[in-house]
Amino acid sequence: MGEIVKFRFRPWVRRAGLSIVLVAFAATAGLAVFGPGKRALWVYVITLWIGGLKVVGGTFRPIAEADEDALVLRPLHNLRQRVIAWRNMRGTEQSGDRLIVYYDTPRGMRFAALNLNLVKGRREFLALADSRLRAMGFIEKHVGRSRYLSRLDAQQRGGDEGDGDRE
Repeated sequence: MGEIVKFRFRPWVRRAGLSIVLVAFAATAGLAVFGPGKRALWVYVITLWIGGLKVVGGTFRPIAEADEDALVLRPLHNLRQRVIAWRNMRGTEQSGDRLIVYYDTPRGMRFAALNLNLVKGRREFLALADSRLRAMGFIEKHVGRSRYLSRLDAQQRGGDEGDGDRE
């Protein structure tokens, strides 16, 4: 996988953001003319502007990237991208159109959620992540409608690796 594989947003995501911006523009014009003193409405309109511009701006970068070392996720609902080293991944959970990636950080385990409906090349993205994680020894498990990929812990492998009490 030497090069960086990029997965863009589906085209309709940017159009949805632009429609939010258009509504914000119309609401701003309406409030400027008919209700300049209505603070609560102004807060709502400003929130529309921020949300719409965040969606539009976010779609100019890929929603996900993968290379030899890491997976980069840029969900629209987060302010920052998540750079997750493959070696730090603990597992994934896929339920319907949602993918949750669990990973270790110096401050403990965290997760990043990704709406798979937004990913152009969704099947290829999932196949790439699956093949990489399976090559690292992850196993698949189904519970109800959810699909999990996770590492075998030391007890499941039959070993005592990771036992911090040994001297």
